[in-house]
Amino acid sequence: MATADAGPIAHLPDWVNLEITHITLALLVFGLYLCTVNQLSYYLREKLLLSSSLVSFGVGIAAGPIGLDWISPWQWTSFDDSARHNLTFQITRLVIGIQVMFAGIDLPAAYLRREALSLFMLLIPVMTVAWFVSAGFILLFIPSLSFLEALCIAACVTPTDPILANAIVKGRYAEKHVPKSVRDIISAESGANDGLGYPFLFLPIYLMERPASGDISDSLRHWVVTTWLYQIFLACAIGAIIGFVARKTLKEAHRRQLIDHESFLAYGIGLAFLTLGVVGVLGSDDVLACFIAGNSLTWSDHYRIETEDEPFQDVIDSLLNTSVFIYLGSIMPWSELNNTYLTPWRLFLLAACILAFRRFPFLLAIYKWIPALPSMKQGIFAGWFGPIGVSAVYYAILALHNLPEDRIVLRTVIVPVVLLMAMCSTIVHGITIPLTRAAPVAMTHTRTTLSAASQHLSTTALWTYFRAPVIRVSPTVTRTAFVFTNHASASSAQNNSRATSRRSSSETPQSNTTSAQEPAAGDITVVAETAEELVDEGNSTRVQVWGTATGERRPDSGAEMQKVEEAAEDAEKNSLSTGSRVEFALPPMHT
Repeated sequence: MATADAGPIAHLPDWVNLEITHITLALLVFGLYLCTVNQLSYYLREKLLLSSSLVSFGVGIAAGPIGLDWISPWQWTSFDDSARHNLTFQITRLVIGIQVMFAGIDLPAAYLRREALSLFMLLIPVMTVAWFVSAGFILLFIPSLSFLEALCIAACVTPTDPILANAIVKGRYAEKHVPKSVRDIISAESGANDGLGYPFLFLPIYLMERPASGDISDSLRHWVVTTWLYQIFLACAIGAIIGFVARKTLKEAHRRQLIDHESFLAYGIGLAFLTLGVVGVLGSDDVLACFIAGNSLTWSDHYRIETEDEPFQDVIDSLLNTSVFIYLGSIMPWSELNNTYLTPWRLFLLAACILAFRRFPFLLAIYKWIPALPSMKQGIFAGWFGPIGVSAVYYAILALHNLPEDRIVLRTVIVPVVLLMAMCSTIVHGITIPLTRAAPVAMTHTRTTLSAASQHLSTTALWTYFRAPVIRVSPTVTRTAFVFTNHASASSAQNNSRATSRRSSSETPQSNTTSAQEPAAGDITVVAETAEELVDEGNSTRVQVWGTATGERRPDSGAEMQKVEEAAEDAEKNSLSTGSRVEFALPPMHT
């Protein structure tokens, strides 16, 4: 294996035998990421709400040829473009195959049958409109392409990415704020439309291969037989059969205690490898087959229920996510984004238009015909979060392998354009949730501060995410605390106990020193704070009361309780955190 340029190490003593290879440096980067950045993973994902894909992509860019040059697929493949593209294709194929297998496994029993209408609307009308809209913008910003060539690139960015979608629908924030029906339909769509990208990709390719004097009906016939029958329907049939056989044999082996726990958990990965191998040998759509096989495996919900509390799949998800996005960051073809056919400012405008208009407006217009998206809010969420990522790169390389040699312009621009789309989508969708969460916090803080300054209010509602709650108590009032958050009955007592313990150990009653900033007697002054510890997946909203000081009392059942509950509801609406703690001062009870 070639050794990297010695550089400064040439002056080291002879007995220092360093072997700095490109693969060794790549392993160093991956190891440093896993051992350092992952130590901040909870803070990044649950506090800052940043996706690991975004961080990994940035690390890949920094460690790639434009940065440290420690990860260089160009050097791995001896600067052979064909070998580098083949390496990228096999990496993305493997990662997508495993991810769509997991997506199929995570869906509830018989999900594809129960949500057939929703999936049909997302996979046929939405994908078709997204395909043509993307092609229109590509023609607008890259005028050197023909309409068929624009359709070919558009087919690469039409499917939603299962890896980025997985990052959106998993995690504490998603479980708290995104209904399970929406999470399931996004996962199902990203898994299914990755395989259904074949018809959109190969139709323009077959039409481009048609001789100038050839009959278009021959190309359409070839497209129907080869793509729809052989690649789509055959892949679905093989995937369903593999999943069915696996479900029956695995359930029996589990019942007879023939399989140990570790092998049972890893069965999904093995099934992904098997499906990729079998369907790949036949030259059919192995990605779609993996998704169908995964859902067929859990059609009765046995495997999903047995493994849903195990972190094994999440660990594999994290490793695959990290690895593939570091790799994609390292292969960004920066020098190819500014050439005879491409202009950087046009490309970034193209990315903005595609991300904004490729599917969002149309899905918002038809969400009422999608049963899995019963409200406009859910339609907005599903319409916006249609990320472009690893699957787009996979289709770009697949197209490159099948394009006619005389399509010089398309062969030159397809990979750089698609990689830029993937990068922009990773960034935009990676920061969407942090921005939407931070905006109401900043607006509420600004509005409250201005209101207090103009009206000389006695207290200010603080919406500061990283600070501890502020309690203001006057000598003439009694302090009481309310928690307003989503709680399940089974866990409310536990959360209540944890909160009470935290308060009793860290808070003491305020002194009775009168202050101009303290609430006057007779007022009910509310101070709201986010409380990340108060988390649960329950569906019922309740107000809980707990106390820490002597002499305190509950609000009466009339105006006091109504005012407190209104303040709590306002806090919940304005906060995108996992909960809101509302603390208020009550006037003393008159006897």
